[in-house]
Amino acid sequence: MISLGATNDKTLNDKLHTAIFSAPLDGDVGYVLNVDGVPAGIAKLIVTPEESHIVRVGILPKLRGKGYGDFFTRSLMNVLIDVTDKIVVDYVSDYYLKFGFVREGDKMVIDPEKLVFPRQCRHE
Repeated sequence: MISLGATNDKTLNDKLHTAIFSAPLDGDVGYVLNVDGVPAGIAKLIVTPEESHIVRVGILPKLRGKGYGDFFTRSLMNVLIDVTDKIVVDYVSDYYLKFGFVREGDKMVIDPEKLVFPRQCRHE
């Protein structure tokens, strides 16, 4: 079973973030993806009603290539639709184009009402 949720467990956040990004989480809250009850990925978000940022999303190296990152990212965007006026990805990646994001300088942005979820989700 796959689940995700926010946690302020600093030990868990730092351990998972370090395993993925080689540095502890810079903040208090991590959004953790669990696969069969075991932490598999972490995301850092900054959420406000006006503008929410996807700062980074990562999956443990041993679990990459199985679609968990795609599932995790789609789930995070789905949550943000109802809580913010604008979603910003703090880096440029063609991955976000299929959802309707447009590039603005060194970021990707979208009005949540224009977010499109393609049918294909690569989770195995």
